[in-house]
Amino acid sequence: MLSALEGIHFFFVPVILLVGGLLLANGIALLVVRRGVADTATPAGVWPPRLKRAFSWLMVATAALGVLQALIGGLIFLLGARPGDPLHFVYGGIVLLAIPIAYAYSDQKQVRRGIIIMVIAAVALIGAAIRALMTGAPH
Repeated sequence: MLSALEGIHFFFVPVILLVGGLLLANGIALLVVRRGVADTATPAGVWPPRLKRAFSWLMVATAALGVLQALIGGLIFLLGARPGDPLHFVYGGIVLLAIPIAYAYSDQKQVRRGIIIMVIAAVALIGAAIRALMTGAPH
């Protein structure tokens, strides 16, 4: 069972990188589309609806994948396996918490600021996922 969980845990790394990368690209696209538009003067329907919807769903999917990855990692830990480097837990924590914390700090009234915060969180998540992959394999 342990090796199956480790396989699933490893399988989710490229999935998290893909979804996080899509979130990053979508956020940058939204920043470009909204360039020069003041939040206070912008009616609610000015965003391209597909980009806005995709951005919201990608945030949820990225956060959900982080939670799922942490749960599987927790099960692996409880079954006695340990990562090669204890920093794996730090990087895993960043993958788990980057999107929820960024969402909590983003001001939903200042749309551009919220997008910028989420783009920064996506960059942090991608970097942390890559480092978690590098520190996870036992020696």
